[in-house]
Amino acid sequence: MTDILKIAFLHMTMGIVERGSEIVIDNLATELSKKHDVLLIQSGKSTGKSYQVKRVMPFDSAPVPAPSNILNKLLFRLHLDDESGRVAEFTKAALPTISSFNPDIIVAVNGSLQLKILQGQALPAQAGFKAKLVTFGHAGIGYHDRDTLRTCPDLFVALTQTAEVWARQHAPKSTKVKYIPNPIDLKSFKQTKPANLKLEQPIVLTVSALSKYKNVEKVIRAIKQTVSSYLLIGEGEGSETIAKEFGTLANSFVWIKHVEPSIIPSYFLASDVFCFTPDPQEAFGLVYLEAMTAGLPIVASDDPIRRELIGPHGIYVDPRNPDSIARGINQAIQLDKIDYSKELESYDLKTVTKQIEKEFHDLIK
Repeated sequence: MTDILKIAFLHMTMGIVERGSEIVIDNLATELSKKHDVLLIQSGKSTGKSYQVKRVMPFDSAPVPAPSNILNKLLFRLHLDDESGRVAEFTKAALPTISSFNPDIIVAVNGSLQLKILQGQALPAQAGFKAKLVTFGHAGIGYHDRDTLRTCPDLFVALTQTAEVWARQHAPKSTKVKYIPNPIDLKSFKQTKPANLKLEQPIVLTVSALSKYKNVEKVIRAIKQTVSSYLLIGEGEGSETIAKEFGTLANSFVWIKHVEPSIIPSYFLASDVFCFTPDPQEAFGLVYLEAMTAGLPIVASDDPIRRELIGPHGIYVDPRNPDSIARGINQAIQLDKIDYSKELESYDLKTVTKQIEKEFHDLIK
């Protein structure tokens, strides 16, 4: 077993958007590059990284993350939508770079179609690579990750224990399923001061992409039933709906559409409560770990994954019911800061990276 691995990450939207999976992959690639030869292949621009970056098939905008009507959902399910086409185009463009790099491990982030191309299944003329194929369950429990499992990667990383149980039920015998959570860099909060927000306390914070299943509009309706100010950080295809909701909000609020990841901790540290109530399909929720690191009371969706992530200190509500969310917020604003240090131990970046590094080494024994 070689000590130094050659690891190639394929993530199409790196350098274009900075959401959960992009932040996670950047953190992992940065930490792994301290000991290994790491290449990240992406379609966006990137500078100042400790790992190698190769931009192929450049795109300037991210695809819409969630289909909006029945036809688009069907096309998405059959990998005939525009997003799947871009993933295929990006992956094909990455093949010469992968061949030249000759990795031991390929981490494919963009789903089953990408895996099929890497395996040679979707390109008859492509023989496939000898590298071991790894994927993460970023899509969440549902048909997207089920399709990924059926493509037979060598390793499927489930982000929660709940997802691990589900994945084992759908994984072929040739695919190893391993629970390893998303990591958080705890140092980023210790080195940050609170942002100077011109909002009256208590301040409720939501950090989220504005997709329908994130239910941000329900949180805004809930805020109307509280004495809180509201800070929203996020953008997406639901921005128009969110703007209409803000038009009827009497509470003081600030909406910031984009914040550099390095600055995000300052907004958590300046807030009093964190509220994020997505549908159960949300695979993880890195923002919960950020809220825990800042010691904030958390109002979250009442489902197994959220309860697993946050633990006994969470305030769990019906994500589609503004009245339930409002009751949760009103309960949370009565609380002081919470010490989540015990819960956060397993999510530490160095701890998680060691687990992933071990699994990578085991694959190539």
